[in-house]
Amino acid sequence: MPKVSVIMTSYNKSDYVARSIKSILSQTFTDFELFIMDDNSNEATLAEIRPFLTDARVRFYKSDISDVKERTEKTRYAALINQAIEMAEGEYVTYATDDNIYMPDRLEKMVNELDGDREKAVIYSSSKTYHLNQHQEVVKETVRPAEQIVWNAPCAIDHCSVMHRFSVLETVKAAFGSYWDESPAFYRIGDARFFWRVNHFYPFYPISEELDLNYITDQSIHYQLFAEGKNEFVHNLPPQNTCRELRESLKKLRKG
Repeated sequence: MPKVSVIMTSYNKSDYVARSIKSILSQTFTDFELFIMDDNSNEATLAEIRPFLTDARVRFYKSDISDVKERTEKTRYAALINQAIEMAEGEYVTYATDDNIYMPDRLEKMVNELDGDREKAVIYSSSKTYHLNQHQEVVKETVRPAEQIVWNAPCAIDHCSVMHRFSVLETVKAAFGSYWDESPAFYRIGDARFFWRVNHFYPFYPISEELDLNYITDQSIHYQLFAEGKNEFVHNLPPQNTCRELRESLKKLRKG
């Protein structure tokens, strides 16, 4: 069985997905399986993915979701992640998106961290995000540092910077009935909702190095939600829960 299960979600990012996949398959640590969970992308995106499917480590799954109604009934990336988790065989689980890039030694350093300390169940690294405009030009650059043990991770840590033991998922499902919350009320902050669940039981331990890069583009959910002109997808979403609600809930839990 592989040591690590990497779960990548994909949807219509033809300009980025090949680079993302390549950054994973070229890792210095090689004992992993890569789930590419595609949400029925356009042909341009699928054409970028196909050349990588000959790699024995890759497991590719494509949904048949098509219309906006179906896309807004659940948080789609959470549903895809849950599907992959049911098939995952790794001792450790980590995540990627189709516009995220791993540094070459990301898996190696994170595996060494978990192998070296059984007390740590969840770890995260520093990460950098580039915000791009419609011309693919960088308009803002931000860094999320990893400097301390975190008991309130929602909206402070990105899910592409995290690795955890598979046993964490078993604990979360036993408590909440599922791994990631598929409710569409958390479409904007699905990873924050997952971290909220995890923080009921585990802290996040830091690795100070920047081990991944993220790109926020005009195709990203975050961009669409905050754009002046709301598209059909955003109009069909229910009211969204907020980071503040999750973080305040955890503060009360810790005080209790």
